[in-house]
Amino acid sequence: MGCAEGAHAAARCRAVLDLSNRAHFESDLSLDEEYVGGVDGEVVALAFGADGADVGGSESSSSPCDAICGGVLSSEMLHHVFLSLTMELRATVHLEVLEDSGAPGHTLDIALAASSAFGAALASASKLDPRRHGVVASSKGTLSQ
Repeated sequence: MGCAEGAHAAARCRAVLDLSNRAHFESDLSLDEEYVGGVDGEVVALAFGADGADVGGSESSSSPCDAICGGVLSSEMLHHVFLSLTMELRATVHLEVLEDSGAPGHTLDIALAASSAFGAALASASKLDPRRHGVVASSKGTLSQ
């Protein structure tokens, strides 16, 4: 089992993940914008020229990357990514928003915070615990032998 929190800008999320062969996904991510970050085509065009070249400046600048993330990933697909990962991992996953500004574009902050929390929880859950001597780290065990 793993639990972790992730943060990005004004958003904070918690992920609780159990790798015990019982696939279930719960989330209260407020993905209420069509695209992650609420970015439309005009903002993406500002970040990238007509030929697709980055016009946002140096690689350390995060705004062009943020705009592109929002421009290509729908909120529905973000939910699908977490659901698919959960089902293929055969894990039980709960994603919870702890803080959210609700300002326009807030879904990008939620997406990055949730992804960070999910990754950290997965890393924690998949570590071998020498005290368990090969037994699954779950309070209820597994459904298979």
